[in-house]
Amino acid sequence: MTGSMAIVATSLLAGASAVNTSLSLVLASPISQSHVPQFVSYSFEPAFWVEFFGEPDAPRNLTYTLLNHLHDRGARPIIRAGGITMDSMIFDSDQKASIVRTENSRGGIYRTTVGPTFYDSWDNFPEGTTFISTLNFGNNSLPIARDLAIASYNLQKDKIVHYELGNEPTNYPTSRWQGSTKAYVDQWLSFITQINDALGRNWTGHSSGKWWASSATTDITPLKVRPADLIPAGINNTGQVSQYSIHSYAFATCEPARERLATIPNILNHTDLLRYADHEIYPSAKLAMEQKGEWVIGEFNSIACSGKPGVSDSFAQALWTADVELIYAVRNATSVHLHQGATLVFQSNQQLNTPGDDGTPGFSSYSLLYPINSTKRGEARVLPVFVSQLLVVEALSERGRIAALKTPLGVAEREFSAYAIFDAAGTKVTKIVVLNLKLYYAGQTEERGEVLLDLGTHRGATVKRMTAPSVDERDATQVTWAGQSFKNGVASGKLRVGNLEAGEKLAVRDSEAVLLTFT
Repeated sequence: MTGSMAIVATSLLAGASAVNTSLSLVLASPISQSHVPQFVSYSFEPAFWVEFFGEPDAPRNLTYTLLNHLHDRGARPIIRAGGITMDSMIFDSDQKASIVRTENSRGGIYRTTVGPTFYDSWDNFPEGTTFISTLNFGNNSLPIARDLAIASYNLQKDKIVHYELGNEPTNYPTSRWQGSTKAYVDQWLSFITQINDALGRNWTGHSSGKWWASSATTDITPLKVRPADLIPAGINNTGQVSQYSIHSYAFATCEPARERLATIPNILNHTDLLRYADHEIYPSAKLAMEQKGEWVIGEFNSIACSGKPGVSDSFAQALWTADVELIYAVRNATSVHLHQGATLVFQSNQQLNTPGDDGTPGFSSYSLLYPINSTKRGEARVLPVFVSQLLVVEALSERGRIAALKTPLGVAEREFSAYAIFDAAGTKVTKIVVLNLKLYYAGQTEERGEVLLDLGTHRGATVKRMTAPSVDERDATQVTWAGQSFKNGVASGKLRVGNLEAGEKLAVRDSEAVLLTFT
């Protein structure tokens, strides 16, 4: 796209005069596919399902309230009960509770038993919610995986859009497949063929109820099972794969060396976020699309091993999540599943995070919310990141298409990102998202800077801001979307939608994001 619209960036630097520069509004990427209402989706660690969602007759209203906010804006998130503990799941038809965790003395979860009410609880979700049926591959037992599939199909077949066999096989014992991609593919195909037969389904011509493939991390491991490895190895030899899933965690607190890198400046470096997406994720995505397939981020978050307090529970997480989800939208991900959960002892014996001293969950600080009161995290509450979901959902509403915009001259690429949102036909720019990722911390003495954008000729626009007093703000009452905060789930404060007059410039403060909608 070229034209008369231009961006003029005015960077207000402490002790320096304003720097003015202009840039025609030129796309830095092709225009994406039209995005479906399921784009913003979620992954919930199944061992903690009851903490987040409750039982069918006693739901956790805080979590459902957040999902309702997204549905009210047209989103239809797909829910994946996935993560490490899906590979400890077994089904017990006689169990009354939705989930029962079996733990060792250190709080390590080695079994997650699900009963029929686990699937019954799916009926509590907002109308139109669909699910991934997740199956245990980690225990290397066809009967365990098959029984989970049959239970989910018998109880909720109309709500299942995909099945998934195993979570992050890259983390399984190396002795299982001896690093052989072919051995993994052969066993995966054997399992799903027998599960398909047990379900009695005719898969020909049906996109619903087929299989996710891969669900691998981007870690360097002896077993190569990213989609880019599996597709040439014949994972979809009979057309049973509906989507290729890959997991995205660029940072971690699983051991001290990686924990030291998990800082606000590092997670908000836009240049590095692009590099990770293009080097670690996109080769698999590209090959999937070349095979006429779809790809998804089946699980992701900012910092693996449950996040890092002070970073992933701050406003920085909201900026990070919005930018990363839009990066993957540009690259045509069909859905992105933001992971929610709690510390898992078996994940690492060197990790930063731990469960509560009384054995209660140490909820992941990257989650949308702490769903219940706990000794480790305090009161149940919504975290600053939630507002990012409102921004992305509203930006991509009405099947919007997206393209990245080139960084204006005079503004550092690592500190800035902008996206043009097109109508479903891809013919007209309807919105622009701008993220000013220059860091402004609490206690800084210098004045907070801004970028001033000259949008050239336009007929006016509305403006919604995702903002906070500082990038490290951890109090959700101070973090707002369009003037409203969501600490207790409900919107608090007066809705503030700004207006730009025809031709008026747009100011975006440091550590702030804006959704501009042309009128």
